[in-house]
Order: sequence, then structure tokens, then C-alpha cells
Amino acid sequence: MLLLFLTRFILLINLTQPQQKVLIQDLKTELDRTEDITRKAELYCELSKAHNSINPKTTISYGNKAIEMARQAGDDKLLALAYNETGSGHYLLGDIDKAVQFYYMALRIREKLGDPSDLSASYNNIGNVYADQRNHKEALPLYKKSLSLSTTAQDTLRMSSALSNIGGVYLDQGKYDLALVYYREALPIQEKLNDKQGILISLINIGDAYNGKNDFQTALSHFNRAHQIANDLGSPHDEVYVLRGKAESYLKAGKFEKALDNALASMELAKAYEGKYVLRENAAILDRIYAAMGNYEMAHHYLTLHMAYNDSLHNERAADRIAQERVKYETAQKDKENLLLRAEQELNLRKLEQRSIVQYFTIALLLLVCAIAYVFFRGRQHQSRINKLLTQKNELIMHKNEALNRHQKALTEQAEQLNIQKEKLTQLNTIKDKLFSVIAHDLRGPLVALKGLLHVMAMGKVPADKQEGLFNSLVKGQQNVLWMLDNLFDWARAQMDGFEADPKPLPLRELADENIRLLLPVASSKEVALENKIDPSLTGRADKEMIRLVLRNLISNGIKFCKAGDTVTLSARLRDNHVLISIRDTGIGMTPEVQQKLFGGNNYSSRGTANEKGSGLGLALCKDFVEHNGGAIWVESAPGVGSTFMFTLPCFVEQEDHNGDTPQEQVAIEKPAEQLQLA
Repeated sequence: MLLLFLTRFILLINLTQPQQKVLIQDLKTELDRTEDITRKAELYCELSKAHNSINPKTTISYGNKAIEMARQAGDDKLLALAYNETGSGHYLLGDIDKAVQFYYMALRIREKLGDPSDLSASYNNIGNVYADQRNHKEALPLYKKSLSLSTTAQDTLRMSSALSNIGGVYLDQGKYDLALVYYREALPIQEKLNDKQGILISLINIGDAYNGKNDFQTALSHFNRAHQIANDLGSPHDEVYVLRGKAESYLKAGKFEKALDNALASMELAKAYEGKYVLRENAAILDRIYAAMGNYEMAHHYLTLHMAYNDSLHNERAADRIAQERVKYETAQKDKENLLLRAEQELNLRKLEQRSIVQYFTIALLLLVCAIAYVFFRGRQHQSRINKLLTQKNELIMHKNEALNRHQKALTEQAEQLNIQKEKLTQLNTIKDKLFSVIAHDLRGPLVALKGLLHVMAMGKVPADKQEGLFNSLVKGQQNVLWMLDNLFDWARAQMDGFEADPKPLPLRELADENIRLLLPVASSKEVALENKIDPSLTGRADKEMIRLVLRNLISNGIKFCKAGDTVTLSARLRDNHVLISIRDTGIGMTPEVQQKLFGGNNYSSRGTANEKGSGLGLALCKDFVEHNGGAIWVESAPGVGSTFMFTLPCFVEQEDHNGDTPQEQVAIEKPAEQLQLA
């Protein structure tokens, strides 16, 4: 998984296969024609880079020629580039020691020259080596330094390289969301550059991150898009990673056959490429797939292959030392054989005199052969026991890893539950603060006023001709407090417990008359007329208690902003299988800025024409209740003209019951484009 983005951004730019073939041929043609040493060094560097995704061994061959030409030309910049390309070839073959050697030779030259773009490439490549060894502590600062230098040089291609590699570090650490942040920052840069292969690899990296999050559906969508691009580019090297990523997704989805098909196809392409890294990773996923399918023989085969490639990648120098010791050993053995032959010749010359010595020697030789055979047999037995113990240890490690994964998953779930509880407690605390604030500011005033009126009347100091007016004020104040309490408690209950609508056939005119009778004293005290023009035949389908509150609040709101002689009119009509109810007043109206605040979540309130004050909860409740009944609410108004509050409800339609089904309800319509957009 990690190697994919490393390989891509060591090379920085890989052309598609058809383009590469044309490019390579053109470079060879120019190389044959030119005599300039500097140009030859440049051409060898370009040929080295062009073979990165075709044959890393050829990359090294051309890189060595580029080094020779650059030295002859005395061009340090070209020499550093040649070292870099040669190191890339060794890296792709898994020869880490030589790759690091060439990368640091390039870096030392580039530090003297001070080119930020070239330095960015060197730090990126050395970071790749550390990342491959899982040394994220060393790799991450190098990638960030590469990103800083490429940003200074305004080299967008190397910026995308560093961003993707940083994402790869977090991907390898299991920080998938953080990895996606960097991959998604790199992808637009590649799209702007029209870097098809960069886009392809970013899609694969994003797919790997979603695989890590166990979101295999999203992962597959990215891999399928990447697969199409890989086919269009004709790049089997990149197809190795696409197929392996798809295999991982299908394995997580439990589709083992599809996972196996993709993994085997990736393995075949990897063998053609001869890269140890890709062969190692493919062997690892095949081991997991066969284990999941219960084919433990094949799983063990690929586990052994994976370990062999892993040992090969990380123990090459030890293998060299063993080979040297073997050569010394074989040389010593041949010297011994020569001595024995000379001794045998001398014995043949004296065989008549020393027959007994020959016989003893023969017996001793036979005993030695038997001893060697016995030692060999015991060695095989010991090796068999060691292999068995290794298998058992591998199984034990796998079981421990599974237990750790389960424990980690449980801890993650607990953390998520704690976060959810924390958010819920924070929300409830906010509601509590808001509730106390409304009680303190909006209820205390009316209650204090009522207390004062009652105190004056109780003392008997009110003249008889003024008692009727005080009683009317008392009734009006008491009614306002009750409505405010109703709104307050309905709002608090909706915020804390939630609410569910109980839609039933709703006679709209009857419900409107009921609210008009309730609000008539308030309207009469302000000399405001209330008119009900709703057709008795119109029937909606909604929760009666919710719509009663909606009508009461909207009528009360209309009265609040009317002056003496104004009118509040209720009307309704059918519109697209819905009933459109309008509450129109001829009051003072409102500006567009005020309209925008009415149905938001900030409990906006303003004083009426008689200095009435509300809690600001009424219209917010109206919006919630209308929408819970499948409708929409909005307002049309202008200063000095009045306001019209409109809301829709599903229309109750009686249907013949042919199949025993209940009457069907219509889906709520969307508000027209010219109306106010609700928050």
C-alpha cells in the first residue's frame, strides 16, 4: 500500500506506455546523432527516467552512463540528476543500500547548488526510503521539507508529490481521515496539470484509505475509476496496484472469489515487472485471501513467499556476506580434495606395503560417511521442528493481532459513544440556558405587571370607573402570559424530547373559527377586525394540536402588528394537491432583512404596535410544526403594506378502498423560487 505513492513520486513524471516507446526511440535517435558530451548526459538521464516503469535494470544502466558523461562534461547539476535517476532504479529493484548511497550523493551536490526544486526531489526520495522501512518519525519531516521547498520554487508537480507522500505516512499509520485530507489536496493540483498518471495514483491512494476505513464500496468506486484510466494509459505497472486495491476491497466485502481473481491478476503483472516490493505486497494479500477461504496450504505458500521477499529486501548485505563465506568454504574444500588425491597417489605407489593402512582408511571413511548421513538426517528433523514452531508462532501472532484489532475497535466505539453523549449533554445545556433566559427576560416582565395590578386592586384604591379597564388589562396580560408559556413549553419539549405528528382529516374553517373566538378580545381591544374566508369544504390532513398552535400564533402575530382599523383575514385554496392557507394583515409590514430572521434558529422578536413583546419562539415553532406535517411556510411583506403569512398542508382526499389500503397522502410541495428561502 505504501510503496505505490512512493514509487510514483520518486519518478515524479511517468509517461504512458505508448508515449514512452515513442519518447525512448526519439531519445535514442538523438543520442546517436549528437557529439556534445553535455547533451549526451542529458539524454542518458532522460532514458534512465523513461525506463522506470518498464525495466529498473535498464534505468540503472542508463543512469551509470549518464554519470560517466556528466563527469566528463564537468556539469554538477547533471551529475546530481544522474545519481538521482540511478538511485531510483536501485530503489525500484529493492536494493536499498545502493539507492541510499546514490540519493545522498545527489543531495550533497544539490545542497551546494541550492536549487529548491531539485532539493525538494532529493528530500522526497530519501523520505521514501525511511517510509519504506516504516520509520515515519524520520520520513515525515523530510516530506514536509520537500513540500516547503517545492512551494518556494512554485513547483506544483513536486508539491503534489510531497502532499501525497505525507498522506501515505498517515495511511500507513492507520490515520485514514488525515491521509484523505492530503490526498484530496494533491488531486486538484494533478487535475489542473492534466497529470493523468498522478490522478490515477491519487485515486488508488484514496481507495486504499477508504479500504482502511472499511468503506469498501467507496474504495471500489475510486479503484474502478483508476482502472479505467490505467487501461486508457496502457500502464500495466499501475494496474498492479489497482487490481491489488480491488482485491483488498472485495476481501473486506467477503467476496473472496472476486478478491482472488484480482489478486492473482495483479501478481502476474507484478512478476513481469520484477519489482520485489510489489511481489512482496501481492504475496501478502494472497496469503490473507486464501486464509479467509480456508485454503491454508496456499495461504502458507504465499506467506512463505512474502517472508522471503521481505527478508530479501531487508537483508541483502547479509546475503552478500554469506555468499562470500560460501566461496571461501568451497575453495578450502577443493584444497582438501586435492591433498587427498595426492595422498591417494602416494598410497597407490605403496599399496602392497601399506594394504592394512588402506583398509583402515576405508573403514574410517565409511564411518565418516555414516556420521555425515546421521548428522544430515538429524539436521532435517531439527529443521522440520523449527518450521513447525515457526508456523505455530505465526498463528499465535495472527490471533494476538485479531484480539488487538477487536480491542481497538471496542475502544473506538466507546470513544464515539462518549462523543455522542458529550454532544447531547452540550445541546441539552444550551437548551436549558436558553429556556432560563426566556423565562427570566420574557415572563418576568408580564408577571411583575400583573402582580402590580393585583396589588393596586387588592388595596381598594382603584376608582369604580377605572376598574373595568384594569380588569381588561389583567385579562389581556394573563392571556399573553399563558400563550407565552404554551409556546415556551412546546418549544422546550420539541427541543429535548422531539415530537411526532399525528395527521388526521382537519376541518380548516372550524379550527380557524375556534382561534378567532379565542383571540377576539385581544383584537377588539386594539380595534382590529378578524375575518374568516376559508371555504368550509376544504379539509387538510395534519396534526390538529400542532396546526391549532400555528394558526393561533400567526393570527396573534397579525393582530400584534396592526393598528386601529386594520384587518386580519384568513383564506385558503387548493394548490397542487395541497391546501394553501393565508393569514393576511393590513398592518405595518416588514423589511426584507426582518423577513430573513423570522424562521431562523435565533428566536427573533420585535415589539408590536401597542408595544407588545413576545418570546420569539412562536414563528420557530410554526415552522417546525408545519414541516413535520409535510408542508412549507413563508412570508410576503413590505413596509406600510402589511404581511401575508402562508403555509401549505397535504390535502385530505377521500378515495374508494379497493385493496384495503388507507388513503394516500401527497408529498409536500417545494416553495416557489420567488418566495423566501427558509434557514
